[in-house]
Amino acid sequence: MEAVISVVMQFCGEEMDAYGQCVGQNPKDWLTKCAELKQKAADCSSNHPAVKKINKECSKEYMTYDDCLKRNPENVTICVEALHAFMNCASKSASRIQSAYKTQDYEPNQSKPLS
Repeated sequence: MEAVISVVMQFCGEEMDAYGQCVGQNPKDWLTKCAELKQKAADCSSNHPAVKKINKECSKEYMTYDDCLKRNPENVTICVEALHAFMNCASKSASRIQSAYKTQDYEPNQSKPLS
């Protein structure tokens, strides 16, 4: 999962840092004061082509995990194996994305379509 976080931080680091700083500076009312920055960070991380590629490549694993959670709301520990399968898929996908970007001159905050 480290690779996924690394990909998100690579592409959305500015947004994530701004949100994190806002939360740190507003411990009592961060929920309201940082709402706009939270949305920007969420939009970046969910709409970036790299994250979309991970979601596409690992949709089967995610659906298996999500279905397990829905079938077992009282005992989600049953779904640990499915969660690990999704995390492994996401990590492999993120590693491939990182490798592809490292081989090309590319600014991290620049959106670039992925095949």
